[in-house]
Amino acid sequence: MKRRWLCMVLVLLLLLSLAACGAASSDAGSTSGDSAAQAENGAAMDAAASEGAADFSAIRENAKLILSADLTLETQDYDATCTALEQMTAEAGGYIQSSGNAGEKGSRTANYTLRVPQEQFETFFAQLGETCHVVSANRWSEDVTEQYTDIETRLATLQTKHERLLALLDQAAKMEDIISLENALADCEYEIDSLTGEKRHYDDLVGFSTFDVTLREVQTLTAVSEGTGFGAQVAQAAQNGLGGMTAVVRGLILMIVMLWPVLVLLGIAGGVFWRVRAYRKKKAQPSEQNKKE
Repeated sequence: MKRRWLCMVLVLLLLLSLAACGAASSDAGSTSGDSAAQAENGAAMDAAASEGAADFSAIRENAKLILSADLTLETQDYDATCTALEQMTAEAGGYIQSSGNAGEKGSRTANYTLRVPQEQFETFFAQLGETCHVVSANRWSEDVTEQYTDIETRLATLQTKHERLLALLDQAAKMEDIISLENALADCEYEIDSLTGEKRHYDDLVGFSTFDVTLREVQTLTAVSEGTGFGAQVAQAAQNGLGGMTAVVRGLILMIVMLWPVLVLLGIAGGVFWRVRAYRKKKAQPSEQNKKE
């Protein structure tokens, strides 16, 4: 009976350890991955800005470029920073295309899609870095000059075709010719409307650059790595190890809290077992003495 009890306790402890280690390894892995990505992106912030500035400032005359940026920012004053971002967007002549908030106070996250006039791209990008702590920043451009020019060419051709069809319709005398020309005009007008919509869409994308911004509320700002040498790697490894140990402890605590009813029952069962065992042992002692006599 005693061996069975010990086996049950050992199995329970083994399950607790495995569950905690699984949770810890998952948290540690995510922490390690996030830290590495943040360090790499943070270190590349200045390089991205300088390279992007070189590319975007050399915009060809009449070129149609769609400018975009993706930033992850941190702040210790969440409400004030959200207000500042919205004011900056309005002052730049832009607007908020979409926004959302999630999380509880102390660990909230805001997601913004901001549209800013293309000529304000460089200034606005720099202002974001001055207003918040930058964890990662990426920027890129898409040249749609060829597509835009193709749309303009097709529109001009269709407009010419439309004018000729109208002229032919005025001269048509037979009903068959009139019906045929009206059908051709309807098809031509449909294509013109479709291409005009595409052109308007490109005008919006080119005229207003897009900023996808993730703002995180933190108690301590993320340390951004400034190097990739052995010292930086050691510091990163130490940070990851501390995060893993914290995750292990947290997993154990959560598992104990989750299984406390089982632990209480096991404690009660253990107490009953030892009491019964002591009672039987005490009862068996007089019997053994009687046998000896």
